[in-house]
Amino acid sequence: MHVDDADLLTEVQNETTDYSPDLKALVLRMIHQHKGDIKAVAQQTGLPTSTLYGWLGQWNQTQRTTKKKT
Repeated sequence: MHVDDADLLTEVQNETTDYSPDLKALVLRMIHQHKGDIKAVAQQTGLPTSTLYGWLGQWNQTQRTTKKKT
């Protein structure tokens, strides 16, 4: 499977020492492109699956909160 923005991942990781919003956005996009296969994304990125599950949970909570406001 080809991930369109995978080449950007290394660039973003090298520019940041902390998990930036840009890195989170790229990783969430990769999770979407991998149809939710967090283990595959963790292997590609070197990030812990627990971190990816946390980011996905935060994203989902934000989406639920946003939908309730409309």
